[in-house]
Amino acid sequence: MTAVEFSQLLQNIDTSTFLGNDCSPANIFLYQEQQQSSVFVHNQVLYRFFGNIQKGKHAKCAFPIPFKYSTDDFILNSIDYLLKNYSILEFCLCTESQTKLIDNILNLHFPEYHIEWESDRSQSDYLYLQQNLAQLQGQKYQKKKNHVLHFIKTYENHWNFLYFDKSNIDENIKKQIILIEEKWFQERNGSSFSELIAERNIIHNAVENFEVLNMSGGLLYINNEPVAMTLASPISASVLDIHFEKSLAEPAKNGAYAAINQFFAQNCNSYEYLNREEDLGIPGLRKAKLSYKPDIILDKFSGILQKK
Repeated sequence: MTAVEFSQLLQNIDTSTFLGNDCSPANIFLYQEQQQSSVFVHNQVLYRFFGNIQKGKHAKCAFPIPFKYSTDDFILNSIDYLLKNYSILEFCLCTESQTKLIDNILNLHFPEYHIEWESDRSQSDYLYLQQNLAQLQGQKYQKKKNHVLHFIKTYENHWNFLYFDKSNIDENIKKQIILIEEKWFQERNGSSFSELIAERNIIHNAVENFEVLNMSGGLLYINNEPVAMTLASPISASVLDIHFEKSLAEPAKNGAYAAINQFFAQNCNSYEYLNREEDLGIPGLRKAKLSYKPDIILDKFSGILQKK
C-alpha cells in the first residue's frame, strides 16, 4: 500500500471505537513489511491479513475495521465473507470485547463453529489517562516527577522542548528527528541487530510520510542540540498512539525519558488516552510501562475458527 493509497483509505475507515495500537492507521501503513501484512477492502470493510494470504487457504486476520457511516452488520458480513473464501480462518490481535462480538455472531449465525481464544501478555497495550501523564500528580507518580525535576535542575536554562504536528513540521525538524534516531542507533551498535535496522527504516518512513500519517511529536533540546524525540499518531479522536520515544544516552541518565514523556503529554489534552503500545515480553520494558501506572492493560487474543 502506497502513501497515496493509504491517505485515501485513512479518510474512510472508522476507528472511533478502537483502543489498540494495531488499529492505528499509521501502524497499519508503517509495519506492512515487518509484519508481512496486507490490507484488502471488501464491501466497505477493511481486512488486515498477516502472512502469505491466498483465497481458499489459511487466513490470519485481525479484527475487521468498518468504513465510516456503514450501517450494515460489518462483523456478520465479514465472518460470512471470510468463511466463504478461506479454508482455515484465524483471528488475531482481538481485544476481549471484540472476541465477544465475534462469539455472539458465531452463536447466532454460525452455530457449528467456535473459537478457543488465547492471549499473549507480550502483545497487551498499555493505555494511560492523558491528564495523569501530563500532571504526574500524587504519590504514585512521585518517582517520575523526581526524574523530570532532576532533568530540569541538571540542565537549568539550557534545555527546551518543541511540540510539532503537521501544521508546523518542516524539513529541519524532520532532519533533527532522524539525527536522534541515527545517534541512538549508533550508540547501540544497531547495525548488528535486525530488529533495530527494521525499526530505523520504519522511523525514516514515518518521518517521510509525516503529514499523510497525521503524526505529531516532540523534540527535547540541550544547548539547542536535539537529544530526544517522540512520534505519535491518532488511533481515534480519543486515543493517541505513541509510536517511538528515543533519548541519547547521556541525557537519558538525567531523566530525559521522563521529561519528554511529560512535556509531550502536556500538549495532548484533546485526547483522553495515550496508548504506549506493548512491552514485547521484555522484562525491563514491562517494568517501565507498569511504573507509569496504566489505566488500562489492553489484552489481545487470537484463535482459530473450528467446527464443534
